[in-house]
Amino acid sequence: MKLVCDTNVVFSAVIAGGKTRELILGDRTDLYAPEFFFTELENHRSEIEEKSTLSEAKFGLLLDTVFADTEVVPKEEFSHELSTASGIIGETDPDDVPFLALALHLDADIWSDDSDFHTQDEVTAWKTHELVDHLEL
Repeated sequence: MKLVCDTNVVFSAVIAGGKTRELILGDRTDLYAPEFFFTELENHRSEIEEKSTLSEAKFGLLLDTVFADTEVVPKEEFSHELSTASGIIGETDPDDVPFLALALHLDADIWSDDSDFHTQDEVTAWKTHELVDHLEL
């Protein structure tokens, strides 16, 4: 299943683990993210480390694994969809525009627990519990 992964999903996987982590680390999904995705994760690294129950070494290993399992797509590859995505979700949350643009470019679904993606109908947006049910995890 081809999914554009929102940053909040990875935050949840690292902090809480559970089915979210299982989905990210499993082989049932192909994950994609816009290039600034990892910059955003690194910018919040200390906050995430503080909230997680992982040791610093395990935290680093988990992030490395997430990075390895997620294909980062340069903005240039989906920039032609940015204006369309902005028209759909830009007023609601401008930070979500690159994720929606990438999903439009890849003809992929979005995985996010952010309700903003669930107010649009251009691409299918999945919440974690919906993916768990759909993939029968």
